[in-house]
Amino acid sequence: MAVKTIERAYPGKSAGELYGEAEKILRRLGDKYGIACQFDPAARTIVVPEKMGLKGLCTISDGLVRIELTHGLLGGAVVGKVKSYIEEKLDGIFA
Repeated sequence: MAVKTIERAYPGKSAGELYGEAEKILRRLGDKYGIACQFDPAARTIVVPEKMGLKGLCTISDGLVRIELTHGLLGGAVVGKVKSYIEEKLDGIFA
């Protein structure tokens, strides 16, 4: 399994603020692909179950959003598109 990591630093932003923004992005992505993500605001994590050979884990801490996309051969066709979407949306928050 290959892993693609997306990491963005937001100095001065709390984990709560960042979790809210990440949740919005991943909810829209989940709706787009028909994926039921598992949101855990207390732990500041979002789990994206496997679909189309791709799964994800988002962890949030003060000033940092980290998303790991894990994929096999089948997911290789989709991972670039998903990664680009997430990066674009993360780059747009607080801008």
